Amino acid sequence: MDTKKQLALAAGASLGLVALYRWQRRSKKAAPPPLAKRRLAPGLEVTVLGCGGASLGDLYVETTHESALATLRTSLDGGIQFYDTAPWYGCGLSEARFGLGLARADRASFALNTKVGRTLEPDLGGGPRRGWKHGAHFSVTFDYSGAAFKTQLRDSLQRTGLARVESLVIHDLEPNAHKSADDPTGAATTKRHLDALASSGFAALCELRASGAIRAFGAGVNADEAGEDAAAKAAYNADYVNQLFALGDEAPGGRGLDFLLIANCYSLLNFSAAGILDECEKRGVAVVIGGPFSSGILATGPDPPRGTAMYNYRPASDDVRATARRIEAICKRHGVPLVAAALQFPLGHPAVASVIPGGKSPAEVRSNVASMRRPIPGALWADLRAAGLLPPHIRAP
Repeated sequence: MDTKKQLALAAGASLGLVALYRWQRRSKKAAPPPLAKRRLAPGLEVTVLGCGGASLGDLYVETTHESALATLRTSLDGGIQFYDTAPWYGCGLSEARFGLGLARADRASFALNTKVGRTLEPDLGGGPRRGWKHGAHFSVTFDYSGAAFKTQLRDSLQRTGLARVESLVIHDLEPNAHKSADDPTGAATTKRHLDALASSGFAALCELRASGAIRAFGAGVNADEAGEDAAAKAAYNADYVNQLFALGDEAPGGRGLDFLLIANCYSLLNFSAAGILDECEKRGVAVVIGGPFSSGILATGPDPPRGTAMYNYRPASDDVRATARRIEAICKRHGVPLVAAALQFPLGHPAVASVIPGGKSPAEVRSNVASMRRPIPGALWADLRAAGLLPPHIRAP
């Protein structure tokens, strides 16, 4: 072979190696920069974007086990390090899926929150549905006593198989969750549960935290649902939170709740919990925001191509849809998807540590991560305020 041919072959081989190197670099996905973290409790920080677990309990629609596990893998890959589930979600199904989906991750790399208030008992009938498309074979008994909380934590550890959870939330201590034929309003039953919480439940949570079994605990607060009177629910929420703060003032060292989990009552369409957030800021209590999309409409938009726009777990009213259209129009003017504005909005309040939308598929999780990373100009929030869609006292990012 002459020298020219040898040089040509060598040059071709070099070009081939360069092309292969460039292809390999393009094909390797660079790890995304870490999501920011905020303080949830002393010594415990969480990512500003978390992953809510109701959807993985088959909320309204069935999610296959394969899709649920892929969703959790996608969350980990996207840098999400805060996960929220509950015994109630699918009557144990969500906890079991979270346990499997997170089992092979470095246990120090994420924080897991679950909830107390319900004890699950084996039930061949499959447990109550009430929104869960399927669900595990458990029935539910409410109990907010200290002994029950310790049993419920042990049971959650068994279902997840993860050996520990970082935090617990007092779940659904509100009249709507405790209505029955004997107590149509749920008020009397709620009062009994509040008494149990005050007499032993709250102290047990403080004890679990002091022992290191958990690192933090909080309580859940929900918006009006299933036809509840909005003003009455807001009044109940304010009174309930004040009772919780009072229990904390009486706790050893005066350390009570570390955080509140506020669902569906602090979003671009609902500011009813703003006063509670302000009080949390004063007290140094963190806030986790659930339901940043108001159970759907702020993610799907007011006029989804398929299905119905949902607001607070019901089809959105014409008034709510009209307001959402106005918000969406301003977002479009600034080139920002409505879903991104909705997801980032709660972080404008300094008490908010994390926002935990529920993603039921890898695509939804990727959308949430992209939306949290999306730059949003300050002019968008200013225009919402000028249009009367963001009240003067409500803080924006």
